[in-house]
Amino acid sequence: MIDIADNLMRENRFDDALQAYQAAWSKLQRQLDTKQQVWLLLSIANAALRFGDFEEAFAALSVLPEHYSKSEIVVGNPLFHLLVGLSFHGLNENPEGEADNFARALICGGPEVFVGEAPTHLKRTMEVLLPPADTETWDGYVGCSRDSLNDATGYLRELLTVKFGAPPPYA
Repeated sequence: MIDIADNLMRENRFDDALQAYQAAWSKLQRQLDTKQQVWLLLSIANAALRFGDFEEAFAALSVLPEHYSKSEIVVGNPLFHLLVGLSFHGLNENPEGEADNFARALICGGPEVFVGEAPTHLKRTMEVLLPPADTETWDGYVGCSRDSLNDATGYLRELLTVKFGAPPPYA
């Protein structure tokens, strides 16, 4: 079921992919280990965002810190923070949460985590967030926790490969 949803994402059939990921969650949740559950929820959120259902994306993302904070995948995960920032942006109701999560995405994943997103998100974030003191630039900065992305699967693994120019694992 998850493979079908991943293929639908590759075909830009975001609504169908969202429905397929949600069906997989309903049927497989108890059979999946914690890491697989986290990545499936991130897949649901990503599909919902790309479809334009920001409320559904935010709902899926809200489950993660509440129930999976001890998984060592959520806290500091640049993709999680990017998706939360994009959800806040789409909902247009929490500019502080949007800015905070985009900043966390940049700090945790570097500028490349914004590849494929609206350039204004990265531009505004870099205007308000000072670069690392040791380099004084965001150029070449790879983030502090890309390793939290190492267990990404399916479509999200491919998305990260495009963003970072190489597949996981990341150091």
